[in-house]
Amino acid sequence: MAKVQMRDIVVILPGITGSVLQKDGKDIWAVSGQAAWQALRTLGDSLQWLKMAGDDPDAEYLDDGIKATRLVDDAHLVPGLVKIDGYTTTARLITDYFEVISGDIREDKPANFFKFPYDWRRDNRVNAKILKKYLDLRLKQWREYTGIKDAKVILMAHSMGGLVSRYYLEVLQGWRDCKALITFGTPFRGSLNGVNFLANGYKQQFLDLTEVMRSLPSVYQLMPIYKMLKIGNEYHRIAEAPVKLPYIIKERAENALKFHREIEDAVNSHKNDAAYHQSYKIIPIVGTKQTTFQSANFADGQLTVSLDLPTGIDSLLGDGDGTVPYLSAIPIELSSEYRETYIPGQHGSLQNNDKILGQLLERLKGMQVQGLGDIRDPFYVEVSPKAAEQPAICLTLDDLYLADEAIEVRAKILNTDRDNGQLKAKIEPVSGEGKSLNVDFEEQNGEWVLTLGDLAQGLYRLKVQTEKTGAQAPIPVSSLFEVVK
Repeated sequence: MAKVQMRDIVVILPGITGSVLQKDGKDIWAVSGQAAWQALRTLGDSLQWLKMAGDDPDAEYLDDGIKATRLVDDAHLVPGLVKIDGYTTTARLITDYFEVISGDIREDKPANFFKFPYDWRRDNRVNAKILKKYLDLRLKQWREYTGIKDAKVILMAHSMGGLVSRYYLEVLQGWRDCKALITFGTPFRGSLNGVNFLANGYKQQFLDLTEVMRSLPSVYQLMPIYKMLKIGNEYHRIAEAPVKLPYIIKERAENALKFHREIEDAVNSHKNDAAYHQSYKIIPIVGTKQTTFQSANFADGQLTVSLDLPTGIDSLLGDGDGTVPYLSAIPIELSSEYRETYIPGQHGSLQNNDKILGQLLERLKGMQVQGLGDIRDPFYVEVSPKAAEQPAICLTLDDLYLADEAIEVRAKILNTDRDNGQLKAKIEPVSGEGKSLNVDFEEQNGEWVLTLGDLAQGLYRLKVQTEKTGAQAPIPVSSLFEVVK
């Protein structure tokens, strides 16, 4: 099949922890294809170099000498905060189907396909400024090199990469040069995982990593911006909590909320600009049907996360992608636009989902079509909410299993009365000395349960699907977990 010419510039932005960080030419964060226990063991004390004492908003690189050099292409996880199944498949969507010139966004060479590694520790405002600096240069260069004067930017952003993109587009006026922002599970309104990680860490073996994450402005900017913290009988925003919360520095929380408000204020200020309404489109990919924390409760000095929705939020919003709540993956101004694409899937795998990538391929092709607006009386396509609930698999498992813990995975099949047969799991080692397994769940009281035996330590990829496949079957769901001995 002939490749489609890509007239525009395409940029992939990873989520938090999704860029390799180097110091003095040596990798200090490069957990591609690794379990977190491997990273801690191999990095040792050098991991503490990732801690931040402050952030210079005008510096491309900090005085600590740490630089982002490339994307983490393969699967990795930070237990309790994020798990990412890599970006190789996302990149191949562009290189396999479009004529592009791949380049380094920081190099002065004509190109139109870039990956944007950034120092994910830092304030997202800083990385947005760096993104703007290089996109202004690369877009001007691409237009001059090709003669395509109307070439624009298409951003494909996973998770926190969408927050970097939004600040660039709205606050820094990048919308004037952008055609589309495609987001995979971006927490536009925040995630409970960030709150839980800051307040409680994640299992004692990862204390060092917890201390690093607690020092980062970016982790604070992942916290929810809506009222989801229950204290007594009232809900509060984290930044506005009337009490001191464990390990959460109020000044940093307030600055993180301000970051989101700056974006919101910029959007509102643009609404009177006719050119803005003809500029870029946001295409949010929303993961659904996965067990996702929705609120938190503070009592007796302890903060605990919960699956309960805060009072006043529609019960239809009570799930998500396992990391980002349903309600958070949609930008505030698009709340009633129904522009998003839904997929029953886990956060770390949305950017690799075959069904989603197939749809995106057609959208990207459509963005390269010329002259469509000159064709009169086109057929009318109504934009509407989802017409019906998709059959789905809801998957529940821990990120990390210790030597003395039972490895148990639970699943539910939703929105179908069809006989889908046995629920099956394929388990593949990403790292370590484990072996691939194909095992069946057992049905217990309306739920499917999988209990695994003695797995070798390492990082594993889990794929769950029904025995009977086809258009009416639930979409397979993938996730990652780690075993530590």
